Formats: sequence, C-alpha cells, structure tokens
Amino acid sequence: MKVEAFSYSRRDRHSDGTMTQDAFAAFIAAMEAAGVRPTEPIADRLGSDLIRFACEGDGSGKRNGWAVLHLDERPAGAFGNYRLQVSETWRSGAIMRLSPAERREVTERYRAEKERREAMRLHEQQEAAARCRARWERCRSADPQHPYLVRKRVSGEGLRQDGNRLLVPMLDAGGVIWNLQAIAPDGSKRFATGGRQAGLFCLIGDPGAVMLVGEGFATCAAARRAAGYAAAVAFSAANLSATAQAMALAYPEADLVILADDDAHLVDHPTIRKNVGLEAARAAALAVGGRLAIPPRKDDAA
Repeated sequence: MKVEAFSYSRRDRHSDGTMTQDAFAAFIAAMEAAGVRPTEPIADRLGSDLIRFACEGDGSGKRNGWAVLHLDERPAGAFGNYRLQVSETWRSGAIMRLSPAERREVTERYRAEKERREAMRLHEQQEAAARCRARWERCRSADPQHPYLVRKRVSGEGLRQDGNRLLVPMLDAGGVIWNLQAIAPDGSKRFATGGRQAGLFCLIGDPGAVMLVGEGFATCAAARRAAGYAAAVAFSAANLSATAQAMALAYPEADLVILADDDAHLVDHPTIRKNVGLEAARAAALAVGGRLAIPPRKDDAA
C-alpha cells in the first residue's frame, strides 16, 4: 500500500499548528521503507498510545504491525512488525532549539507517558490472563480428529479445545498461564487481545535428557513424534532465544536442540533480506550452547 492511500485529515496537534501532516507522511513513509506496510488506515489512530494493525503478508486475523507516534516539539515515534522481527525508531528531521528547562520538561513528559503506557499494558495483560485462565479451565481436551491436527499429523498433547478452536497454553517459567494461542481448523492463529506474549512458552511432554525448542506447535509436536523428546513451543522467532534460555535455566543438564524454521523465501524480500527463522534459531542455539536442527530442503536430495 502506498503512502498516498492514507488520509491525513486529523487535526494538527503541534502547539504552532505546523508540520503535522508532513510528520504523518514522513513517519508512514519510513514504515513502508522498512517493510512495515499497513493494509488498513492507521493515520487517524496514531498517537502516544501504541496501536496494532494488519500488514501485508499477515495471515487471516493477524495484526503483526505496531506503531506509536509523539507529536511534540520534535515529532518522534517507533514502529515494527512482530512477524518480520522489524523494530525501528523514527525522529523528524526538523531541528528545534530547546532551552535546558524545556528539554527537561520534554524528557519528563516522555518518561511519565512511558510509565503510564507500561502500567496500562501490564493491566491489560493481567486482565487478558484472567480471561485466558477461565477459558482454559472450562474447555475440554483437544479432539484428536481436529482438522488441524489431522492435516499436520500430530496429536493434541497438552492442548484443549473451545468450539472448533484448539487452545495452546502460553505459560511463564512459573507455570502460570498468561495467554492462549487459538488455532482454527484452517490453521489461522490468534492470541488474546491485550495479552502478554514475550517470554512465554508451551511445554509438550515431560522434560528429559534432550529438550527440543521450536517456534510453532506443529513443528514441535512433529519433532516430538519423530524423536520422542519433550519440546518447548516459543510461538515466534522473536521469542525463541528467551524460551531456549528458560529451558536452559530450568533444565541445566538437558541437551537443547533448537528447531529452525527455514524462511529462505525472505532472503529475497526487498526489505527483510534475511532468513528470519534460521537466524533466530542460530542465535538461540548460541545463547544456550545448544545444537541446531535445520529442516531439509527439496533441492538437498538432488
């Protein structure tokens, strides 16, 4: 989606009423240059609170894009895409002279705003966690004939089911559920609105001498079926190292094997230009001194 497709009709929020429209255009242009391309209008929602939105390449129901924009003396913000592991900061090219007192005031305002956002985020995560725990408790075990499990040829070990959606528990190191990944029959996945995701994992099986760590439930379940070892689901490439480190801390004697997602198709992407899954798996293996398992490619047999 091109920059000109967005509407910049919102009222100026600068004290002098200048450059707001230019700041919006420059901010969104920077997002697109980094590969974060929204598929829904976001200009009217941009502000000091972080927003989520769908981007090009997102699956059905996914909202991997995020952004926050401050329109003060010097517009600044940040944006990213969880799926692409993009996280960038942005600052307007306009230079304004501030006195030491004004600079301290701006710094204090940003600090207070950041603390407010963090408190709100934690409150939302706690509320989402309570809803997830209640939902988990009232659901039955997963049906072995669920279309997703049948298609992936894995069992529903450790899962529950709500209606036609499989529920994958997302726990912290203390075993507390903070979120749920809901998997529809067609494979589309959703997380609880406002729920925590960072630092959470799902453990399949009883830990032993060897532990597997991978991104998705199906990948981990398939590897467990083939090798018989317990597996920890990290849910994303960005969370792979944190999950591996949690396993290393909890099971220091275990031989950790990191299961890589081979995102070779992203190497030729105009802005990503790297194999996100493979690089994340290598980093996780290095972080814990573990081994790396890479799936075979079709051309490997040639």
